Amino acid sequence: MSKINAELRHFRRLWIFVTVVTVALVGVTVTLNVMHAPGGLVARSIGGTPPIFLFLCIELIARIPATSRLLGIGRVIGSVAVAGLAFAISYQQQMEFIRNIGYAGWVAYAYPIIVDGVMMVATLSLVEVTRKVRTLRAELADASEAPATAAAVLSPDDLAKEQKGREFREAAARARDAAIQGVPSRKPFELTPAAEAA
Repeated sequence: MSKINAELRHFRRLWIFVTVVTVALVGVTVTLNVMHAPGGLVARSIGGTPPIFLFLCIELIARIPATSRLLGIGRVIGSVAVAGLAFAISYQQQMEFIRNIGYAGWVAYAYPIIVDGVMMVATLSLVEVTRKVRTLRAELADASEAPATAAAVLSPDDLAKEQKGREFREAAARARDAAIQGVPSRKPFELTPAAEAA
């Protein structure tokens, strides 16, 4: 159990690190998308939504366990569709922004892929770490319940009580059978020597 606790603490720290990195990368992507969006609060708000929608889809998949194979496949397909559209929109807006600030050639095409690619890797890593933490918590719960169950089954006090109860039931059954047959039972109805002498 101590090994599971140590591994769980490690992955919890790793989860915090990956979450911070993922949020930071999402913030960078949103900023680049907003910088290229047309003027106006509404337009800039819409321009920054694709990376956020992608992040939310992956978070929902990571945190909600699948209860049905069909529903799980549907969620994955929906997330892939959202990821593809969000990447296309984000790539176009970032590329235009990079061009507007003076970069040209392959740099303008590569930089959006780098930003969104690292964000995708960080988000998928967050999914894996979250699942690992969930698995370790389940193993820790099972390990903590197992000794209690074993103690309840193999408790010496319970075994002694069960044995006494079994002996009492057997003695009562013998006395009942003896009474039905008309033969006096030796115990506990046997007279003591002092009573016989009297």
